[in-house]
Amino acid sequence: MKKNIQAVLFDLDGVLVDSLDAWYYAFCDALKHFGKKKISYEVFKKNFGSSAEEEISTIFKGVSMTELVSFYNLAFKSRSEFVRLNSEAIPTLEKVKELKMKTCIITNSTRPITMEFLDNFRIKKYFDEIVTMEDVKNGKPAPDMVLKACSLLGIRPADAIVVGDTINDMLAGKSAGCTTIGYKIKGDFRIEELGEIFNLIN
Repeated sequence: MKKNIQAVLFDLDGVLVDSLDAWYYAFCDALKHFGKKKISYEVFKKNFGSSAEEEISTIFKGVSMTELVSFYNLAFKSRSEFVRLNSEAIPTLEKVKELKMKTCIITNSTRPITMEFLDNFRIKKYFDEIVTMEDVKNGKPAPDMVLKACSLLGIRPADAIVVGDTINDMLAGKSAGCTTIGYKIKGDFRIEELGEIFNLIN
């Protein structure tokens, strides 16, 4: 990897926090609320949870984005106890800041839910900027979030890395012109532990 990396753009869910169980319960709450049939955890894990847009186009047809997002913002508060902070998150973020690199969250989650995560785990201070679904026209896998983050940070996409755990993260980063690091998935580089990113940027 090039040595002039100036910023690290982190996905949130699945990377810094494990929120899969919480999202499943909130998703089931939404299914019940909007009169949809409940699905299993395995089906949810395989097919849903990446973005509200995809859910509306598949299982929540007929529900508006405003309706679904508003419900999630309320439902998630009662499910946040199921969210766990990645044990490597804080050590990794501290080292990134020690290296004087800029940081940004890029997440398809809503801002209220994102801020709840950051406030609950007291990690907001580690980020220079935060980009959520409300800040762009198109969420990941479109490059909008990545480009927005780079613009806010005042850097070129070529000087940033995107760390994510889904193909949507990798596609967004790649199409924006960033180097991608897949957390337990394939990207330009792959890592199994968050701390391994320093083997690539040092």
